[in-house]
Amino acid sequence: MTRAGFVALLGAPNAGKSTLLNRLVGHRLAAITPKPQTTRFPLPAILTRQEAQYIFIDTPGWIAEPRTPWHRALNLQSLQAAKDSDVQVWVYSASGNDPAPEALDAWLRKAPALLLAITHLDRYTPTERPIQKAHIESELQAYPLRACVDASVDQPLEPLYEALRPLLPESPFLYPPDQLTPLPTRFFVAELLREALYYHLREEVPYGTEVEVEAFKEQPEKVHISATVYVEKASHKPILIGKGGEKIKKIRLQAQKAISEFLERPISLELYVKVAPNWRRSPSALHRMGYKTA
Repeated sequence: MTRAGFVALLGAPNAGKSTLLNRLVGHRLAAITPKPQTTRFPLPAILTRQEAQYIFIDTPGWIAEPRTPWHRALNLQSLQAAKDSDVQVWVYSASGNDPAPEALDAWLRKAPALLLAITHLDRYTPTERPIQKAHIESELQAYPLRACVDASVDQPLEPLYEALRPLLPESPFLYPPDQLTPLPTRFFVAELLREALYYHLREEVPYGTEVEVEAFKEQPEKVHISATVYVEKASHKPILIGKGGEKIKKIRLQAQKAISEFLERPISLELYVKVAPNWRRSPSALHRMGYKTA
C-alpha cells in the first residue's frame, strides 16, 4: 500500500525551514536569505520515494508578538497549514527559538502527528551537540512529539523520512510521481525576485516590499517577464532604485540570473517600482496581494 500526505514545516523565522524544504526535495524551490520573513506564502513541494509521497509545505515563520495585520496574516497562514496537514514538523533552531504565537502554541500541544526537526546543531562541538539536543528535547517534553531528529545541514535526512513515512495516511499518490510542485511558475519568479530584494536592501525596507508578476510571455528565443515591486513608503522608492538606478539594476540582474537558471532558458526582466502606502497595515491591500486575513 502506498502512502501520501501533507507535511507542514513550522517554526520561527530563520529556523531553517526553507533550507530544509530544499534539501528534502533535492531542488532549490524556496528562497533563502539571512533575513527573517523571506517566506511569505505556503510553498508546497512534492517528493515521491519508496512507495510514499510527501507533500512538504514551507510556511512563514511565526511571529510571537504580531504588531500589524501583515504579521497576523503570516501567522494565520502558518496555523492554517498546520491544521490542514497530516503531519507537522516543528523546525527548531538549536541557536535559539522564539516562542510560538498563543493560538499556534495551543494547537501544537495537541497536534495529532508532531515531529521535532532540530537545525543548527552543527554550530556546536561534537561534545556539545548531543547535550544540546537532549536539552531541547527536555524543554519541549510538554508537546506530543512522535520523534526528534537532527536535521542540521551536515546530517543525512533519511531518519526524518523514516520518522515521517508511517505517519502519512495510506493513500494513492495525490500527484504524478515526477511532479515537483503544484504552484505556477509565476510564484517562483516572484520568490526569486524577493530573494534578490532581501539581499540588496537593508533595515526595514525589504519587509515593506511586495512583488507582483504582471506579465510572463514565453517566446521561442526567451521568456519575457514584467514585474512590479511595491514599497509602502514614498521615501523607500529612491532607496530601492538607488543613485542613477544603480540599486534596481543590481537587483534586476541578480533576479534575472536566478530566474533564468530556474527556468533553464534565457529571460528578459523588466522591473517597475510603485508605492502602495502602508500596505502591511491594510487588510484590503493584503487581500489584493494574495494574503489571507481571516
